[in-house]
Amino acid sequence: MTQEENNAKWLPLRDARRSAVQRVYGIKDAAADQLIVAAERIRSEAFRSGDETAIQQAQQVSRSLERAAVYLHGHTLDQITDDATLMVQSKPWQAVVIAFLVGAIFGRRLRRRM
Repeated sequence: MTQEENNAKWLPLRDARRSAVQRVYGIKDAAADQLIVAAERIRSEAFRSGDETAIQQAQQVSRSLERAAVYLHGHTLDQITDDATLMVQSKPWQAVVIAFLVGAIFGRRLRRRM
């Protein structure tokens, strides 16, 4: 088998991988944008309520969501994976709780769609 034939054999796989990576980056960017939208909505609802405690808590939550969005926008998938690995290794119980909560949220969303 020549080098050209070997390259042609793997071309569909490389194209599929490239396409998958592009989709994942698109999803990552969309998630970051959604976090910013959520932060704005939380602030808006809190200000609309007029409750000072709710406003302060909404500000804290909104800032956290915005920091997460900035992190997602500013990091590659490899960097995010490395950071997640370090976090799980340093705080395993916290990681389990977060994974459970994320799973519960996604599970509810999936059930609503069905």
